[in-house]
Amino acid sequence: MTMETAVIAGVGPGLGSSLARAFAREGYAVALISRRSESSEPVAEQIRSAGGKAIIIPADVTQRQAVLKSVERVSAELGSITALAYNASGYGRGAFLEIEPEQIRQSFDVGVMGAVHLAQAIIPQMLNAGHGFISLTGATAALRGRAGFAPLAIAKSSLRMLGQSLAREFHPRGIHVIHVIVDGQIDTPKLRARDPQRSVESVIPPDAIAAAVIHTLKQPRNAWTHEIDVRPYLESF
Repeated sequence: MTMETAVIAGVGPGLGSSLARAFAREGYAVALISRRSESSEPVAEQIRSAGGKAIIIPADVTQRQAVLKSVERVSAELGSITALAYNASGYGRGAFLEIEPEQIRQSFDVGVMGAVHLAQAIIPQMLNAGHGFISLTGATAALRGRAGFAPLAIAKSSLRMLGQSLAREFHPRGIHVIHVIVDGQIDTPKLRARDPQRSVESVIPPDAIAAAVIHTLKQPRNAWTHEIDVRPYLESF
């Protein structure tokens, strides 16, 4: 049986790594895209040690030609791509009158345009295969813009609308698109270093988010979910 291929964009020690491991456990060969190779090396080694197949693609997802070349390389080395998990995120915060327009543009390019570039490069392969799966990592900012977080809110709300547009256009053609609202902080090494006393019940395990994504991956075509939200039980909403 030919191994299917998943592209994971935005791979680091948190959710990106969890998504990569989760797809690998489902039998996918995985291509790990991040700006720096060292961000992907630990999880790539974990996957290979477990008998899986993983390659590392250092690329800036905001650069269209770099994305197109990356997809060509993945296809050549691993075969047709039938899954995409877009986890890259542009952040950005600050008092609105003090924010430089370039900060908003950068957040939008990482949070939205990277997903546009990858989707346009990969969806034709999914259509040829007759099936596909796209996961977009969102946030509470996709629903509500907080004071001081305009760049993030602009990017995440736009990513949500991109997901809805893709779902309505490509669900009928066999490509399942989901948008994941991560409503809370993800439990990452960076967060632990900053706040070592933080209660585990107040943060979201990245493996749990990845497991929710895989649950939707396995849904039958006549029972597809488009949007899910994940939060700690302590989180008010």
